[in-house]
Amino acid sequence: MRTNIELDDTLVKKAMDLTKISTKRALINKALEELIKSNTRKGMLKFMDSGIWEGDLKKMREMR
Repeated sequence: MRTNIELDDTLVKKAMDLTKISTKRALINKALEELIKSNTRKGMLKFMDSGIWEGDLKKMREMR
């Protein structure tokens, strides 16, 4: 999808320096991916201690 947007040049430069991503397009795509991951994880928190999953996570990790 093609979109024209104005970006804060200072934020873009900081993000590019931090991530070593060289294009704005790749930087925006990475930012969107990270936003989706973050919000997906936050959504999973509502199931914590809900009893929806039963198991021993510690034991499962030891089996790896």
